[in-house]
Amino acid sequence: MMTPADSWWMILAMGAGVLVLVLALGAVAYACVRAARSPGPGPLDDAGPGSPAELLDRRLAAGEIDAEEYYEREAALRNAAPRVR
Repeated sequence: MMTPADSWWMILAMGAGVLVLVLALGAVAYACVRAARSPGPGPLDDAGPGSPAELLDRRLAAGEIDAEEYYEREAALRNAAPRVR
């Protein structure tokens, strides 16, 4: 036969189990929301390796642009404010 003290322990144990289950489901829901909101790769992320200055250097070396255009674009890069994402 169960005494009232025994039944309180059972109720407390079941309550703790329910609490653990709710916390686990909350953690899974939080992880799903974070994954859905995380920014994926942007349109310029696959542009290739190197900074804009390195790309400019390579274009000059490959003969795609002349020295005048190189210096114009280099000045524009130096004066450009960084973009905030």
